Order: sequence, then C-alpha cells, then structure tokens
Amino acid sequence: LARLSARPVSVGSIISLGAGGGEDSAFMLSIWPDAQLLLVEMDDRFVSNFERLQKKHPKLTYEICAAAGEDRTGLRQKSDRFGGAIVPDDSAHAANATPVKFSKVDTLALAHKLTPPYFLKFDTHGAEIEILKGAQDVLQQTSLIMMEVYNFKLGFMDFKNFTFDEMSLYMKSLGFRCVDMCDPLYRPGDHVLWQMHMFFIRANHPTFERSSYSAPKPR
Repeated sequence: LARLSARPVSVGSIISLGAGGGEDSAFMLSIWPDAQLLLVEMDDRFVSNFERLQKKHPKLTYEICAAAGEDRTGLRQKSDRFGGAIVPDDSAHAANATPVKFSKVDTLALAHKLTPPYFLKFDTHGAEIEILKGAQDVLQQTSLIMMEVYNFKLGFMDFKNFTFDEMSLYMKSLGFRCVDMCDPLYRPGDHVLWQMHMFFIRANHPTFERSSYSAPKPR
C-alpha cells in the first residue's frame, strides 16, 4: 500500500471484506486519510472492536454480514483458525454451519453512502468470485483491489476456489491487471507457496503504458 500510494491511484472509500477485527484500519487510513472505510465481517464477536475504532475514525462504519453474490440468508462455518468461512448450500459441511446474512457489495455501498472510487480489500477465504458477482456496479468505479489468493484449492470451499493464476486471468476479464504482491506465506513442512496478496489496478491505468524494465527518464 505504501508503494501504491506513490502512484496516481485515487481512493474515496475502502471496503474491507472479511475485515476480522479491523486491526489494519489505522494503517489504511494513514495512506488515504480522507477516505470512508466500511468493515464487512460476518463474525459479530468483533463489534466491540469496531465501536472502539469508530471513536478514533469518524468515517469508519461496519456491517455484520457476509459479502456475497446476492442478498439473502446463507451459511458460514465457524473456525478458530480462519475466523469463519462461507459454506456452499450443497456442501457436505452445511450440516455444521450457522445462518448468516449475505449482502452484495453493491447493496452495502449504497446503504452506507460510500463515495467512489473504491478500494476493495479481500480476505474472504475462497469466496471471491461470488462476492465479485455482487459488486458489478461498484467494480465500474473501483480503482484498486487487494486480494488474498491461494496456490491450492481449499477443502472448506469444496475445492471450488480460484487459485492465484486463475484469479489473475479472471480479474483481467473484469478489466484489472496485477500491479504488485506481498506477504507470500509458505506451507510448513515442505515450504511450498500457500498464499499471498495480489494488488490489481485498472488495466487502462497509465502504469501499463510503459513496458520497459528501465526506470522512466526524469522530465
């Protein structure tokens, strides 16, 4: 984010999907101090955290729900390790899941009167494609996307999640290209790449007009 802040990437609102306790809120707002920030998290145990954050950051709001492809009631599986994961209705794990409100990102942006352009931050454990389907209007005015991506198909998503290479191609089909990455995590034991964060900006961004490796000449 510090590297990206040096580029002409405008952000009016940050939508943190799978926000957890919102611990990274202060840092994101230090990069874009005038931005609105919406924390979207399906685990209500973090409400007290969000209320404390609101006192420090008046432009911060939150919603207890799961971002999804449509507005409805869905299922989530509680997990101490992952904090919770969306469970497909036809999943073998559905019997052990609990109901949760599902909301489209488009619905949330309107309800909280968020100002574009948007920065979408995903920490959603394999549910990214469904969430993107519910963000069609928001995506038209999105300037930056940060996405946690995996090198493996995930069992708790019935192995239907996109791996990082599939996600890169899918994002290109939506008009976004990868501009950076950070925090590669390696699987303990065999040290194989497990996950990382990829950053996407619009494919027509001026950054991509120059394909040379060399630094641009000063004007």
